Amino acid sequence: MKFITHLLSSALKCALLAFALLPSTDLQAQWQPYTPVISDTVGTYDLRIAQGNNQIAWSIAMKYDATPVSYDPFYIDSIYYLKTADGGNTWSGGTIPMGPGPYASNICPVSNNTAWASGIDSNFASYVLRTTDGGATWTRQLEEGFTSHLVYRLFVHFWDDQNGIAVGDPAASDTHPDPFYEIYRTSDGGQNWSRVSSDDVPATPPNEYGVGGDYFVTGNHVWFPTFDATVNVWTRLLHSADRGATWTTTFAQTGNLSFADSLHAIGTVFNPPNYVIRYTDDGWVTWTNLPAITGGDLTSIVLIPESYYILAVMRNSIVSGPFRNMLSKDLGQSWTEIGNGAELIDNLQFASPGIGYAGEWQSLEHPTRMYKYAGDPLVGLFSGLELDAQVTLSPNPASDLLQVQIEVAEPAAFVLLLNDMQGQLIERKVLEKTALGNAQFNISQLPAGMYTLTVSSEKGHLTRPVSKQ
Repeated sequence: MKFITHLLSSALKCALLAFALLPSTDLQAQWQPYTPVISDTVGTYDLRIAQGNNQIAWSIAMKYDATPVSYDPFYIDSIYYLKTADGGNTWSGGTIPMGPGPYASNICPVSNNTAWASGIDSNFASYVLRTTDGGATWTRQLEEGFTSHLVYRLFVHFWDDQNGIAVGDPAASDTHPDPFYEIYRTSDGGQNWSRVSSDDVPATPPNEYGVGGDYFVTGNHVWFPTFDATVNVWTRLLHSADRGATWTTTFAQTGNLSFADSLHAIGTVFNPPNYVIRYTDDGWVTWTNLPAITGGDLTSIVLIPESYYILAVMRNSIVSGPFRNMLSKDLGQSWTEIGNGAELIDNLQFASPGIGYAGEWQSLEHPTRMYKYAGDPLVGLFSGLELDAQVTLSPNPASDLLQVQIEVAEPAAFVLLLNDMQGQLIERKVLEKTALGNAQFNISQLPAGMYTLTVSSEKGHLTRPVSKQ
């Protein structure tokens, strides 16, 4: 049941199928692709940025068999890691040894050389593994720890070389007959582990389990959501403010967590055909519903540190995309498409408004790519402040060519976004640093109706309506 629960909830995050490659374009893409040196095409599952060094990121990936139309993990034949140590400019990769039919839970980078990973195989043997040589070799850890190999390893996380936790599904202990989440801590790099007492872990309702890889850490805080296997819904959120020593809980009813800091976070709940976004600004205690995000399947979503903008990737089809980069500057009240739809990205993670990484869906047509965010910082050029500028549109209404003139007191670089009323990006232009800039949009092929033009600089942004005759 634990394994089935993991699969059902994972299906909310990704489809365990192979994906076709979209045609490549060159329209100011938001993501710079890089192809690691690995011998296979794989699909990324979990990506994490090292705490204390945002130039280091590791991802865990799986090879899916494209033949069966199934979410069956036993068709997965390999686990891989992919990593960068120079801010995403170069990537390398290799394999992580597990048993037959392996399935990944998470990966946790400590440095360029040290990382931890967890997962399970088709014999329901669970793994906690460590590498200290950059992924060349991996060794199993915590062999004598978990009560049963059938207890699913939800995640392993290390703050540094010495201090870490490993979390598993509920299980009884020698002193406590009722199952509670099996949480182990170490302060010596994994040489010795001790289980957190049932007195420090909230009691577990029947049929509740965790979800492999769905957790978030910022500072000393750790959060992970729980799932009711009988009705397939998110239930509680468990939280520790002291690196896993003691735990409390709230009835959050959300998963797919993304924390910008220790107070601000989002999660999502799938309410077909839309995705409800849940939001907290008090660290996790209270959650409110933001407007549902519509217009396709949600591939990935993050709350950007510092700006609290929300960046989501939506897709119209799991086979052909497009994979649309949707940005909200107002907590989901409105959305603007800022990408070109050509990147098959997943597992977004941001360390700051300008530093972000992503993995990729498995392609049938090219080696797996990893991505470095290459767009404008998700603050500044997309600032929430109002831009002090004179923007002239002529003619407006327009039928063929729309001329845009921007005049400001001090020279600045500008991004211009032409979107339809649903927020979908039609065209994006960039003006180099200038005090008097001009741009032209050919709208002759657009349907008659209303559109919006957004002009952004590091000083702020403004939006003007555009009428197409």
